[in-house]
Amino acid sequence: MYKRNMPALGLIGLSWTFIGMGYMSIQFHFLPEGPALVTEALGLFLAGYLSGALLLAVVETMESKFGRWLVIFSYLLFAPLGIMVGLLAPGAYEPVQMGTSITFAVLAPVLITMSAVMAVGLGLGFTGGLAMAAHRIISRS
Repeated sequence: MYKRNMPALGLIGLSWTFIGMGYMSIQFHFLPEGPALVTEALGLFLAGYLSGALLLAVVETMESKFGRWLVIFSYLLFAPLGIMVGLLAPGAYEPVQMGTSITFAVLAPVLITMSAVMAVGLGLGFTGGLAMAAHRIISRS
């Protein structure tokens, strides 16, 4: 399943990276430079890649076309929220940062990925559950 979807997952990851960096530069008039830019881009890429894999996994469990479209629609609704949460995640932990910049370079992509995928996962879980419940109710009648 995932071997044939690798290019699509890579494109989703790249689109998260470019959308996140573009949003940051347009909205905040700020784009990090050097290692901070690399860690932000890597975190957004991983978050987009993993959220795309989560999307494909949830879409494949849906039995109806309506359920699939509902899950895809919810992904499109929750992806911007995931990108914004991912952009804000490392900033909350900067005052607590201990150690060197290498520690933050490892910690920041993990924080971005975890928080962004969690936001998207909650949205997909909620709408996926609603779609499955609606399918069960319709199939009983």
